[in-house]
Amino acid sequence: RTATLRSSAHSFRRRKKRLYSTQLSKMAMAMAEPMTTLQLHISCSDLKRLDLTSKSDPFVVVFHAYDDGAFQELARTEAIQNDQNPHFTTLIDLPYYFERRQRLKFSVYDQDGTSHDLKKHDHVGDLELTVGSLVGEHHSSLTGLLSLGAKTGRGTIRVHAEEKSSINGDVILKVRGSKLDKKDLFGKSDPYFTIRRQTGATWALVHTSEVLKKTLDPLFQARRLPISQLCNGDFQRPLRIECYDWDQNSAHDFIGAFETTLQEIVDNPTKAWELINPKKVAKKKNYRNSGSFSMQATIEPSHSFVDYLRAGFEINLSVAVDFTGSNGDPSSSSSLHYINPMAPNEYQQAIRAVGNIVADYDTDKLFPVLGFGAKLPNGEVSHEFALNGVPTNPFCSGVPGIEAAYCQAITSVQLWGPTNFAPIINHVARFAQEAQNQYYVLLILTDGAITDLNNTKTAIIRASALPMSIIIVGVGAADFSTMELLDGDDGMLRCNGSVAQRDIVQFVPFREAMGRGQGYLAQEVLKEVPGQFLAYVKANSIALPTPPS
Repeated sequence: RTATLRSSAHSFRRRKKRLYSTQLSKMAMAMAEPMTTLQLHISCSDLKRLDLTSKSDPFVVVFHAYDDGAFQELARTEAIQNDQNPHFTTLIDLPYYFERRQRLKFSVYDQDGTSHDLKKHDHVGDLELTVGSLVGEHHSSLTGLLSLGAKTGRGTIRVHAEEKSSINGDVILKVRGSKLDKKDLFGKSDPYFTIRRQTGATWALVHTSEVLKKTLDPLFQARRLPISQLCNGDFQRPLRIECYDWDQNSAHDFIGAFETTLQEIVDNPTKAWELINPKKVAKKKNYRNSGSFSMQATIEPSHSFVDYLRAGFEINLSVAVDFTGSNGDPSSSSSLHYINPMAPNEYQQAIRAVGNIVADYDTDKLFPVLGFGAKLPNGEVSHEFALNGVPTNPFCSGVPGIEAAYCQAITSVQLWGPTNFAPIINHVARFAQEAQNQYYVLLILTDGAITDLNNTKTAIIRASALPMSIIIVGVGAADFSTMELLDGDDGMLRCNGSVAQRDIVQFVPFREAMGRGQGYLAQEVLKEVPGQFLAYVKANSIALPTPPS
């Protein structure tokens, strides 16, 4: 009865959370922050000459659109006089969202007069591309031919993207204490320290160290802290370091504190910073300090997701499709696998929504596509089979190839069961284990609860040490509470005493996401990938690869 009550309470909280999220979905979409800002550098060559008596006076208008939305003007370059090969100095700032499909159109015009109305100027030509294809190119540079409708030979445009410079990076902080006050009657102190940064008239806590037992001369573990977390990029921002004696059954005892800045810490690696206790200053005439800290800070650059892509890191997409019997007979229009030429089913919609974004970051556009839970034509029940029917080469060309293999498999296999995830996860993990400068994203499309839950948890925990993320899209109206257990939003996944090294799973119910607007599904399932990627490279101290020439 107790377990039932707990389950009911958990289900109620989950439904309440989803209802609240649904009510605020539009607000959340509007307030979503870009992962970073890109600067676009634009140049052209061999522009078609439209003026009979002089060279062109070109300028570029950049249009931007999300998903399948209409293009909106983003910015314009300056106009360069009499130049068929212009290099524009105007840099175009572009908010960058990995989880959304962003489209760009570059329209080149020959300036005629000063009017802002583009109809008053001669249209040279256009180039359309996606932000993903641009960033996915080595060095994030892309050159394309301009066209105007069916007209070609309008010239060439080159676009280069780079992350807008900002103060970022990490601080490697080493702290040692000396001759701290003794706070315990029958033993030495159990010290720890906190760091707070000045925020207006208050001090905001930004870091708490571990507790070291029974020592007055502690040597704390070196910590890596983001500069943005420590001082928000301001090296002169006041910091307050406080030292305490940890007590298990009462309030922790204050030992002493001092104020400094990150710049002072960097500049004074041998300085002894005195810990001062104001109460002792007021009581004792001969009071000097309550011990001291020595602090060493090393600044290391923190590379972004975009930096790694520009340097040649590749994102590899693998797709796994649920062919268990709970999907319903594919010949029935009520089946989740029913193929309707006039309207894609939920599996097809999910493949398109996610695949069209991730595909931009894969250079060869060849994706392994697997199925699970089906009885094959030879009578074997398989949880790891190639949808294209070629076990030694399960790769499909582009998103259309993925969808074609899916439609082919529907007609050649029999829906069966059970729903086992572990074989598919282990399959992709084997490739990720051998990867160099590659990161694997496994997209699992499923309609129901997992049968091999413990084996799946174990597979995910092992995969958390590899360059790999797992995206699970729940298709249909089944109970997906089991899937939510795999998503590490409430803490790292655990199973049989093992703990995941990082959160690599993101689960999203298809119908709930699609009900929030076009493009929301891809946004939800992909938004955690950049952070998961950076967590992996940082945990494994992976340097930027050398870009190919």
